[in-house]
Amino acid sequence: MSPRFLRLLWLTAGLGLVLGWWSEALPGWPAPPRGLPRADGRSGVPWLEGPFQPDGRLQWGDLPAHLETASSHVGGDAFTGRAASAWFRANRRTVYVGVAGYPGRPGCALRLEFRDAAGAITAVPYRGAVPAETWQVWEVRRPPEAVAVRVVGEDASAAHQGWVAFSHPFRAWPLAAAAAFAALRVLTTLALCLVLLWGPGLLATPATAGAGARACWFLGAGPLVLAASGVILWAAAPWLAAGTRGVLAAALLGALWLAVGARARRLGWRLPGEAGWRHAVAAAALAVAAVAAKASFSTGTAGELFRGTVSRNFALSDRIDSRFSFYAVQAAAHGWGPAAERTERFYYPWTYFSRGPLPGLVAIPLVLGTGGRPPAEHAEETWSPFDAGGFATYRLAQYALAAAVIPVVYLLLLPLAGAGWALAGAGLLALTPFGLHEILFTWPKWAATAWLAAAFTLVHARQPMVAGIAVGLGFLHHPLVLLWTPWLALWAAGRHGPGGRAQLAGVTKLTVASAALVLPWMLAGRLLPHLPETPFAGQDGFIRYFLLADAQHATLETWLRTRWMNLANTFVPLHLLLDPASAGHFRLSSAYEPSSWLTRLTFLWWNTLPFALGVGLWGITLAAFPRAWRTHRAAVVLFAAAPALLLIVYWGWEPLGLMRECGHPLLLALVVLTVLVAAESAPGPAAWLAHPAAPWFQLPGALVMFWLPVLANPSPPAVRLAHLDGLHLALNLTALGTLAWMLARARRDPTLSPTLCLRPSL
Repeated sequence: MSPRFLRLLWLTAGLGLVLGWWSEALPGWPAPPRGLPRADGRSGVPWLEGPFQPDGRLQWGDLPAHLETASSHVGGDAFTGRAASAWFRANRRTVYVGVAGYPGRPGCALRLEFRDAAGAITAVPYRGAVPAETWQVWEVRRPPEAVAVRVVGEDASAAHQGWVAFSHPFRAWPLAAAAAFAALRVLTTLALCLVLLWGPGLLATPATAGAGARACWFLGAGPLVLAASGVILWAAAPWLAAGTRGVLAAALLGALWLAVGARARRLGWRLPGEAGWRHAVAAAALAVAAVAAKASFSTGTAGELFRGTVSRNFALSDRIDSRFSFYAVQAAAHGWGPAAERTERFYYPWTYFSRGPLPGLVAIPLVLGTGGRPPAEHAEETWSPFDAGGFATYRLAQYALAAAVIPVVYLLLLPLAGAGWALAGAGLLALTPFGLHEILFTWPKWAATAWLAAAFTLVHARQPMVAGIAVGLGFLHHPLVLLWTPWLALWAAGRHGPGGRAQLAGVTKLTVASAALVLPWMLAGRLLPHLPETPFAGQDGFIRYFLLADAQHATLETWLRTRWMNLANTFVPLHLLLDPASAGHFRLSSAYEPSSWLTRLTFLWWNTLPFALGVGLWGITLAAFPRAWRTHRAAVVLFAAAPALLLIVYWGWEPLGLMRECGHPLLLALVVLTVLVAAESAPGPAAWLAHPAAPWFQLPGALVMFWLPVLANPSPPAVRLAHLDGLHLALNLTALGTLAWMLARARRDPTLSPTLCLRPSL
């Protein structure tokens, strides 16, 4: 990263703050949509002719709430009829109309009629996607000679979903301009998230810090400052108006932004650290950019949960976890306490204390300080690349938190294998399909795994007390950390020599330091009041997973069957689709309708280890495993075999595979072990992984995971701001291609080539 680029990134982040302030200070800009005036100049007369009526069932979607509407859903779908609006002046180049229902279905039609000065009429039928129950905006270019326009709706169908609705025609800013402005907001807010989340740790780390301490500085400096700001904003929320909260949040962000800029200026706008570290950070930034571009693409896979809304989760899944941390942002924005009834309703059947608080606290100042106004209900507004409620800002913040695992893998490998292999390992993780998918899916499991990796680095360096703090901070992102802490404790015992007293001291320090952060949060979840109907308050609900089978109380038969299915669906490449019991499982399909085989194929990248790693890297890992067993048996047992067995016993109640559940550290451990074997000159893995073509061979798996189910979606939802989809696709491909090119180029660099950086490891 050149000084010029870093300065530009910092200035772009500042522009993100300015645009956020602008949206807060000037909420009426750009000018809101306005209904077209009547062509006859009359007022106080109905705008509609016909029996259609306003439909209060419909979500507003993209339609401005003040516009009048008309619907043929009068008492149900069986109603039929025809309605037409009055004639309105067509004095703008583009006419906009809200559309809902099912125009295009047999018997249902909608059209605009343009009239010229001579009275000739030109009809323009609606041929867009079916908007269903949500208002969408129809943009129509006015014929040059037209002077008036009206809307005509026809409903001759009494069948289910046989109705149509339209709005008063209106004028507004062009949708292409709105899409461009949304893309600008995404770009500037992404820069702001990277600068504020990564900048403090990158620039303030002491020069003498070891790898583990560097990881903690990188992971903790920015996020913990933002989390503290989130606590301040949440605590002050009951006494501050919404606008004042936004101003305070912007001030806190601005102060941190200025501090980062001042520190960067003193360092000459250069990142401290060796070249491999700078490459690892750049790899993480490119991964975030690629994921952000993918998230700005309007279409997802068929059956995507929350499709067509701002909280769409980009996956075929019944998991609502992608928006869990946003509930804290909503509670803070409306002044509800963490244990308040309104807050708990969001988290039901869990509570706020069932998950770690840090991801939500980090997002609070970023959302409120960039003009976000989180809704009081679930974030299900019609999708746009950048929404007024702040979900896009929240999503970008979670991307930056998750992608931090990539540089941390570099720091984990640095003392074990040297800079070249450390960068190769970070790059391998960055281009795995699962790695990218789990950055895109906004739950904090990668962020928790990053702290777990930092804790291992500290344990290996015989710093168990600091490692325990890292474990606790990881837990405050996601409880999955606790499933791996016993193995860290055993490694800590082994690193403190053969003496029993020294081993006990290492384990005790790790345990006490982690418990100092873990136990208070667990006790808060248990002791604070909650609704009597909430079944899984605090952390208690997670213990029962040992006793479940497919979400039911297990018998011995069902317990064994689901654990076997979990094992097979995790480690056998195509078992998920070839096994009848797995392929026919109700969770291997959309929550909305039966899914095609291509759509169900997407589960492989989320559940099955060979596809999560990428088939090529999985093959190399298999080839390296016998040597890893001979030379690093303790590491294989403690960080691969034993955790996998525990996860299958624990998470095996979910029979479709464990990768998405808590398999993130397992994938990271396998990447690290494979790199360590290669670093010791194992002929096959070293030659494959050190070759400059290796990143390019990984790239197709990532592209297929991102785009095959999207581009093959036969019925994407109707959305308003899809104008820049081509640009977002190009940006995603460019970011991933640049990432592969950078990693391939580093393999040719004498200072970063893995084969020139061999070092004894564990």
